[in-house]
Amino acid sequence: MNDYKILIVDDLVESLKVIVLHLQRSNPEYSLYQSNSSKKAIEIAQKVLPDLIITDWDMPDINGIEFIKTLKGIEATKDIPFVVASGVMITSENLKIALEAGAVDFLRKPIDPIELQARINSALLISKYHKESIAQKNRELMEITLNLTKNNEFNIDIKNKLHQIVGNKKYINESSPDIFKIIELLDEKIRTSGWDQFTIAFHNVKPNFNKNLLSRFDDLTPSEIKLCGLISLGMSIKDISSLLNQNPDSVKVSRSRLRKKLCLDTNQNLESFLALF
Repeated sequence: MNDYKILIVDDLVESLKVIVLHLQRSNPEYSLYQSNSSKKAIEIAQKVLPDLIITDWDMPDINGIEFIKTLKGIEATKDIPFVVASGVMITSENLKIALEAGAVDFLRKPIDPIELQARINSALLISKYHKESIAQKNRELMEITLNLTKNNEFNIDIKNKLHQIVGNKKYINESSPDIFKIIELLDEKIRTSGWDQFTIAFHNVKPNFNKNLLSRFDDLTPSEIKLCGLISLGMSIKDISSLLNQNPDSVKVSRSRLRKKLCLDTNQNLESFLALF
């Protein structure tokens, strides 16, 4: 049994009642949210992140098409499937407009319960597959991140041991230049190893992260953008320092500077804020 969250939006209360009543009878486990205002529905959608939104087309404040476009432009709600309901806009051209706006299906009024259930089942299946795909990509990203962190920790440990050897006068001999060369190679490997793979995996999960971030904060440096990405994944200062080959104290300072640059209040969580992008 799946406790899906469904938001129904229609300026006509009677139309809302028809859909809500059917869902309460056929799927009592669903959590239902309703609004007769598309403006209010935008707030509800961002707060509860429903699995599906059923929206009327013709509404007085913001029509259904603009309502969809608005939520598709918000990172947190862009992947929610929409079903558009209408008793007037029912031509093939209307259907084309709805689909191009981001709807996954179309529902004609007056509402037929069987058709309604079929459209809902189809849309929820899309939602389920999408969430599973995102979850799989997240698992792959975290696995790559974990491996990269462990590899860097190992390389840093080896580099430190080599520095200890070179620093010990007993071991200084003709092989010292070779050891310094190995240290240089390790430094290069720590800086670059696995980053291409990590970047690909990160952008598979958050394809618009950099673009969305720069659209609001266009003065961020490449290093700051990289740090933002790592923080958005919930990584600890220790793991970030290993990945970036930086001292943990340096990462703390960078985080503090980043908070100021993003104009965050002291009570705002940096990770939660960046996760919105």
